[in-house]
Amino acid sequence: LKVVKQCCGSEGVEAEYIKTDILPHFFRAFWNHRMALDKRNYKQLVETTVEIANKVGTSTVIWKVVEGLKDENEQYRKMVMETIEKVLEALGAADIDPRLEEQLIDGILYAFQEQTTEDAVMLSGFGMVVNSLGKRCKPYLPQICGTILWRLNNKAAKVRQQAADLIAKVAGVMKLCNEEKLMGHLGVVLYEYLGEEYPEVLGSILGALKGIVNVIGMTKMTPPIKDLLPRLTPILKNRHEKV
Repeated sequence: LKVVKQCCGSEGVEAEYIKTDILPHFFRAFWNHRMALDKRNYKQLVETTVEIANKVGTSTVIWKVVEGLKDENEQYRKMVMETIEKVLEALGAADIDPRLEEQLIDGILYAFQEQTTEDAVMLSGFGMVVNSLGKRCKPYLPQICGTILWRLNNKAAKVRQQAADLIAKVAGVMKLCNEEKLMGHLGVVLYEYLGEEYPEVLGSILGALKGIVNVIGMTKMTPPIKDLLPRLTPILKNRHEKV
């Protein structure tokens, strides 16, 4: 993998050659469950795939892996998510066509909901996809928010915490898409969750509220600031640093 990475990154190795002669073999030989389960291989595979994407472009690589977001193996889904995140971070989402975009959103929603252990990779990957697509996320936002609201209600603290963290990550895109009504709705729901008993989760809920206030502005915030403040003031006494 290291050698493939170095070769693909070298000058003079053409994108066309990589596409026709290397990609089919590369994905057939390396992208499997066995690789995902070995920490070192996993890391190197992600790095090499990102290096290949630098040459052949975002969509060529994402087309190859996007199906994996719905794989039955969680570790494999995580590897796909991390690769997509790093490719988008390096190259942006400009060459992703509407069909791939649809598959991508569908895949990240599935992978996010099917987690058995709440993972930072899934959270940051989801955030990266939404932020890279920007305005193109508008048609999917109701569905994304539905997933978040559903998970905010989960009995497992970690799930609630992650859902709140996701709101903070996507608030900027909701503003970009003029989804003020959706943000207002999320604001009201978060307000109702300020009685959260777990400090880690409460900290994330406050972070999500802050994210919404920051983009929607003090004047348009629902619930209004005059209702929020009296509710927040007693929380200042909480001993937990994150809170």
